Amino acid sequence: MRTVGNILAGATALLFIITGVLALFFFNIERKAFSSVTYKQAFESQHLYERMPEVLAIALSTSIAEAPEVDIFLKLITPEQWGASISSILPPEELRILADDVLDSTFDYLNGKTDAISISLLPFKQHMAGPAGVEAVKQILRAQPECTAEQLTQMAVSAFTGGGLILCSPPAEALQIMSPLIETQLQVLSSVFPDQVTLFSSIDRDPSEDPRPRLNGIRLVMKLTPILPLVLLLVIALFTVRSLRDWLLWWGWPLLITGGISLLTALFASPLLTWILRRLIQSQGAGFMPLILATTLAETAGAITRQILTPVTIEGFVLALLGLVMVVVAVFVQKKPGSPTLPPAENPNVSISHPTGP
Repeated sequence: MRTVGNILAGATALLFIITGVLALFFFNIERKAFSSVTYKQAFESQHLYERMPEVLAIALSTSIAEAPEVDIFLKLITPEQWGASISSILPPEELRILADDVLDSTFDYLNGKTDAISISLLPFKQHMAGPAGVEAVKQILRAQPECTAEQLTQMAVSAFTGGGLILCSPPAEALQIMSPLIETQLQVLSSVFPDQVTLFSSIDRDPSEDPRPRLNGIRLVMKLTPILPLVLLLVIALFTVRSLRDWLLWWGWPLLITGGISLLTALFASPLLTWILRRLIQSQGAGFMPLILATTLAETAGAITRQILTPVTIEGFVLALLGLVMVVVAVFVQKKPGSPTLPPAENPNVSISHPTGP
C-alpha cells in the first residue's frame, strides 16, 4: 500500500511541476497584458508616444469626412499630412496625455468598463483655431504643387468673399494674404468637430463580433491556474506524508524543480514570448481597433514581455529557494526512533540458566 501511495504521489508531483510552471506564466500574463499601465510604461521605454499623431490623424480624417459643413479643402488633406500638422500643433506633453487616454479607453473596453474606444479631440481643437493651426495649414499648402493662374484667381476671390481654400502652393505673398481665410476655415472646423471620436464601438455591432466574451473566458482560466498546483500539493501530502521528513521531501523537491524551471524559462524564453504576444495583439487587436493602434501596441511586445517575466523570475527564484531549504532541512531531520529493546539481563521474563558445577 505504501508503494502504491508513493507511485501516485510521484505522478502527482510531476503534474504539479508542469501546472506550476504554466500557472506562473499564465497568471502574470493575464495580470500584465490587460492593464493600460503596462503599455504606458512600454510606450515610455520605447518612445512610442511619438506615434500618437498617426493615430489621431486617422481619427481626425474620419471626423472630417463625416462633417458636411467642413470645406472640401480640409477633406482633401491626407492622414499623413494631418499627422505632420498634429505633431507641430500639439506640445509633446499633450500628445502624451492623448496617448494615455487612448490606452485607458482601449483597456476599459477590454475589461468591460465601457462599450467603445474613443479619443478626445479637445486639445487639438483648442490649438487648431489659433496661430499654430494657421501655420500648420500653411505648411500643408507649401508642400503641394505650385498653384496655377486659375487657382490663384480663385484664392484671391475666396480671400474677399470668404470662400473655401484650394489645395496648392501659392506664392509667399498670397499665402500671407490668405491667413484670415485660413483662420476662418479652422474656426468653422473647430466648431463642427466633436469633442471626441469613437474608434470602435460594440453597441451597434453583432454580439458575435465582440471579442470580449471569448477573451474573458480565456482570462478566467488564466486567473484560476494557480489553484490546481495548490490542490496537487495537498494530494501529495494525502498520499505520502506520514512525518515531518516526508512532508519536507515531497513538497521540497517539486517546489525546487518548479521554481528552477520557471526561473530558467523566464531568463531564456523572452524572444518566444515576445513573438507570441506580438502575434496575439496583431490578430486579435485588428478586430476592434485601428490598424495603426494595433501595430503600435504590437511594437510594445518586447517591453511587455520583460514586465511579465520579471515577476515570473522573482517568483521562480522564491519557489526554488523555498524548495531547496525544505530539502536541506529534511536531510537533518531523522526518523523518529522506535522504543529501545531491553537487554536480556534486565528482562524479568527471561530466565537465565547458570551452569552447574561437577
